[in-house]
Amino acid sequence: MRFLRTLSAAVVTVATVALAAPASAQTAPDPTDPLSYDYSDCPLLPSGIDPTGWRCEVHLATGAITVGRQRLTGIPMRLVHAEGPRPDGTTGQIFGGLQSRPTAVPGGRMTVQVRYAGYADLVGNGPDPGGLYLMLTVRGPGLGEHCTIGTVADPIRTHAARVGATTTIPTDPPIKQFTLQDTAFTVPASSGCGPRAHRVDARFGLPSATGNVLTLETAYTYQMY
Repeated sequence: MRFLRTLSAAVVTVATVALAAPASAQTAPDPTDPLSYDYSDCPLLPSGIDPTGWRCEVHLATGAITVGRQRLTGIPMRLVHAEGPRPDGTTGQIFGGLQSRPTAVPGGRMTVQVRYAGYADLVGNGPDPGGLYLMLTVRGPGLGEHCTIGTVADPIRTHAARVGATTTIPTDPPIKQFTLQDTAFTVPASSGCGPRAHRVDARFGLPSATGNVLTLETAYTYQMY
């Protein structure tokens, strides 16, 4: 199962950076332009793996997420992973990284940043098929440096599926564009927010068992190892 999990803790704490070179931190990359796809987070393949047939995929997404009573839009994300044949003939995958930037919460001075929370199955053959676990880092006055919605131990467990048609841009390799959506995940109460945790939970309406929605307008392409 190590193909389904990131082996380095550094990926979990990845810093906020520009989502794709050569775009700046203020400019969203053009998902129809092959030059927008940055492969610097492609993971190394483990020893003993034949790289023949393995590829690194870069996904660029603009997301909207409803968490409890708050809807956040225009969230930029870049997700990188590798996939290819394992020695037993099944498809393996190795997570590379998830990057995003802080997004303002309407009506106040809080921001949230989407972070990876320790599990990704982008092929659909793992113990939680199609899963991507997330957490939201929350920043604001008096919240400190450890305030999150979701944690690695208790993540936001999303299972987004494609909705609607897939568009193919005939570059070499091609760029695929589609929409992903999940409307069935739950969101835990905030964690690590100190004495002002109640403000975070009240602002978002947490914990939230229903009404949570994740929608991602996604494009991806790849390069071979």
